[in-house]
Amino acid sequence: MTLESEDPSTDPIPSTPSPYDMRSIAPTVCGVLGVRPPSSAEAEAIAEAVRPLGVVEHLAVVVLDAFGISTWRRVKAVTPTFNALAERHSLIIRAVYPTITPVNFATMVTGAGPERHGIRERTQRIRLETVFDVLREGEMTSATAARALSSLGMLISPHVDQPGIAASNRDEEVCRIALEALERGVNLLWVQLLDVDEAGHRYGPLSREGREAAARCDRHLRAIAEAAERRGFSLIALADHGQHGEVVDGVVKGTHGSRREEDLYVPLLWRGHREIGGVLKP
Repeated sequence: MTLESEDPSTDPIPSTPSPYDMRSIAPTVCGVLGVRPPSSAEAEAIAEAVRPLGVVEHLAVVVLDAFGISTWRRVKAVTPTFNALAERHSLIIRAVYPTITPVNFATMVTGAGPERHGIRERTQRIRLETVFDVLREGEMTSATAARALSSLGMLISPHVDQPGIAASNRDEEVCRIALEALERGVNLLWVQLLDVDEAGHRYGPLSREGREAAARCDRHLRAIAEAAERRGFSLIALADHGQHGEVVDGVVKGTHGSRREEDLYVPLLWRGHREIGGVLKP
């Protein structure tokens, strides 16, 4: 299947989905950090990412919640940072079903599909081995930067060494916490930016508010990427799922959880720290 582009000659967005899904994220992260994958992992690492990144000491993973391929295509005029970072190193991968945040975050950090990890709500406890457990085994440290009420904050942060929790539940504070963690120099930093998902649910994924949220998210990504370059962190960025519009009481709201292409197909990009500065223009 090909996902059509408005202007293929200048479009940074890949047009053809790869064979990978969210189960490959944990093995990929572990491969880049030079450790074994979690024992529950069901898929192989993404070789296209592991080979150019090589084995690194520091890695930041940034999840742009609900920033699916269909959303990216419609807001790419206001996401110059994501576009530039994705220009050479990016793929389309698939979220796992149901295409909701806690399910996909649990898969990201364990490498296991939903049937195996059993997570459906952010209030549950992950019982399988995670990437953070594997790192701890090798005396490597992990941190998060997350909203207090988010899936990363509630479901994932209890598993890391240095949970960074934004009590304000705003992405501005999440970004600040991420920058502080990069300065400390942990081995793995995991970040969740929620503005796009939040605006999409409230106003619809194609709304003016959704576009403004994408622009804010892109600015946060730039700040994190620039700090990552300074501190010697390689970078992986992706979405956990997409989003589609649905009319509720005559008003378009954003939703997800289905097998629709808008929910299912998400971007994945990667950059070594020495590459970041070369693509982010002043």
